[in-house]
Order: sequence, then structure tokens, then C-alpha cells
Amino acid sequence: MIHFSVIIPTRGRHGYLRQAVESVLAQSHGAVDIIVVDDGEGAQEAVSGMGSNIRVLDNRQRGPVPARNMGVAASHADAIAFLDDDDWWTDVRYLGKVADAMEAGAAFCFADGTMMFEDGRPRLGFSFDADAASLERDNTILISAVCYRRDLHNELGRFDEDLPFYWDWDWYLRVARGGHGLVHLASPVVAIRVHAQNMSGESLEARRRANLDRFARKHGLPPIPLKNHVDIATGAPGTPAASPGAKTTT
Repeated sequence: MIHFSVIIPTRGRHGYLRQAVESVLAQSHGAVDIIVVDDGEGAQEAVSGMGSNIRVLDNRQRGPVPARNMGVAASHADAIAFLDDDDWWTDVRYLGKVADAMEAGAAFCFADGTMMFEDGRPRLGFSFDADAASLERDNTILISAVCYRRDLHNELGRFDEDLPFYWDWDWYLRVARGGHGLVHLASPVVAIRVHAQNMSGESLEARRRANLDRFARKHGLPPIPLKNHVDIATGAPGTPAASPGAKTTT
């Protein structure tokens, strides 16, 4: 049986964190451990008593990318899954479906999600295909719906801590260019919470732009328009077409 480590970086969002952990504990696939990487304080108390398969690591406020590298380094599982602390899995069969795909030879799997807006806007489905060519233009993969074999890090190295905004996109492109197929499990498995804390404001735009330019230079790409997953989900100009079945719901 494929054993998963689910890595949840967190910083001061204890109510959200508990919901995220509960959604992992509800998975029907039995071989799972949870690694919570605390980039603030109080996570140990927040998840106390929730399960014996939960570990909490102290990232000492070094940031979200070092937190994920720490979680991966602490894992001894066959496969890695990520879940942001403000998201939650909605399909209890998610890891079981990934395990079936990995038993059949997949090294990297990603699934679909639903964007949930706390300001009352209609929810949005997020369903896109991805391969090396498409990832040179857009990041159409949700980190909270990604699972991959841990030994990919032996081949491809750690997450790039010089890309704090685009480390995930960088990882997907490295995997795809490394010759590993990206298996799309085309069903919604995660709710992505969209709220004021994760919507970029003007103060972040310059840093995001500089980081995206760094990403493009690293991979030998032309300049890429600045956009986020909400832009992609809403079909903003210059964004890719959704996979069949992605839609706006209420």
C-alpha cells in the first residue's frame, strides 16, 4: 500500500488548520501520516489530541518554502501530498485514487478544486490540463491537489527557496521537463479558500513581478504576464481554457 505524508505548512490560522487536518483524517486510504510545519506558533496546541499520526515541526518563521522543504525532509513515506492550512479536501477517496494511479506507474498526480470566496462571490471550479509545454505559459495546478512520489526529490532536488511566490510552478515544470508524466485526475478533491489574506495587494505586486521574472529567466522563458489562480479560473485575458466540466457554481 502506498504510504503518504501530507505536509501542511501553517502560520497562526489555527481554526483553518484544524479543518484541514480533519479533512485528511477523513480519507479512506489508511496509510497516511500528517506533518504540520509551524511557521509561527501554537500549531502543536491547535492539533493536540487529533491523532497519533500527526507530527508538528517548528520552522522558526523561516517562510513557506523552507517549511515545505522541512516537511519533505522529515518524511519517510512513499509519496508526498500538500495541503495549505486554509484549504480542505472534499473527496474522502482522493488519496485512494492517487494510490491506484501510482500503483499503475504514475509518479506525479494532480486533481481539480473548487475556489470558495469568503466575500460571497460564486464559487469557481478549477480544472485544467498541464504538461511541460503548457507550464511554460501558466501554472494550472493547485498545490493542495498535488501528490507525487517522494523519490522525485532524489533526482530533482529541493524546492527553490529563491522563488517564494512561484516555487510550486517551478517544481511542476522541473518534474515535467524531467520526463515524468503529470497525471490529471479530473475530479474536484479540494476546496480552495479565497480570502483577504491570500489575495495579493498592491504592496506585493512588485515582488511577485520580480519573482516571476526570475522564474522565467531560470527556465529560459520569455516574460510571462502576472496572474493568479483566480485570474486563470475566471478566464481572464491571456489565460488558458478550462478542462471540460469546469464551471461557475453557486
